[in-house]
Amino acid sequence: MNETLNLANIPEHDRLPFYGALFAIGTADGQLDQDEMELIFGLMDLEGMSESGQRQVQSYVINPPSLWECLKKLSQADEQLRYGLMINLVDTAWANDQVDSEEKKALSLAQRELRVTDEQRVAIETFIGKVREIRERGIDDYYAEDAVKTAATGLDAVGVPLSAVWFSGSVIGFSTAGLTSGLTALGKFVSIGGMIPGIDVVVLAGLGIFMGINWLLDPGDTRKKEELKREKERKAQLVIQNMQGAINELVSQIAHLQEQANNLEANATAQKNQEAIRVLTERLKFMEQSVSRRKQVLEAT
Repeated sequence: MNETLNLANIPEHDRLPFYGALFAIGTADGQLDQDEMELIFGLMDLEGMSESGQRQVQSYVINPPSLWECLKKLSQADEQLRYGLMINLVDTAWANDQVDSEEKKALSLAQRELRVTDEQRVAIETFIGKVREIRERGIDDYYAEDAVKTAATGLDAVGVPLSAVWFSGSVIGFSTAGLTSGLTALGKFVSIGGMIPGIDVVVLAGLGIFMGINWLLDPGDTRKKEELKREKERKAQLVIQNMQGAINELVSQIAHLQEQANNLEANATAQKNQEAIRVLTERLKFMEQSVSRRKQVLEAT
């Protein structure tokens, strides 16, 4: 299957557990850190979802659902969605470069419920590790092309559809160095020819990394540049909107917990509320910083 997976086209009843699973694995180690939130919100697309569905996803930053329940709902989904979720679960677990024992258990649960073989999991982890290396270190184009081809060959050899990798946070977050040759190499490997349609937009808009597009297009392709610029700005506004909705949920929950704490005596329940307030306040700070940074970048474009 060469058609790329577009989360905006997935039915709401599948998108809810998909996003829920990402938040669930992000908190498997007991905390949801800034890198994990950046990755998840950069990936999320709530467009087309009902208002209640959007609020439900945004509330996951406060109360993530059960990973097992989310996985069960998607265990019979088509292979693109299942493998795409597994790729993003691995990506999220690795977001802070540490995978503890609870996250390892969560990944094993996901592997079983999504019907991913041991060989496929190894290939997925190898691919994610390689593209993260290219993104974070800015490795040169020649290395990127060879590395992506090798990792892609590993995915293809064990039956993981390559089109499912295009919406993973690591791919979206590719650094400029290595991006053109790496993505083009993988696009050709999938036999679509050149870059997979729409991946340039996803890369430019994803994760708040708003790069210039001149290097991506022919100098004279003004119409395409304008199209990409509009899409980049739309995606940026959408991510900011989603994050702002989650911030509003956090502010409301913190205020509610603070009111409860003020009305309680100094007992175990009051202490529990204060700890919950501390955790949520930390998440609120991360998200406010991210929104502020994204707005500054958007205003500068």
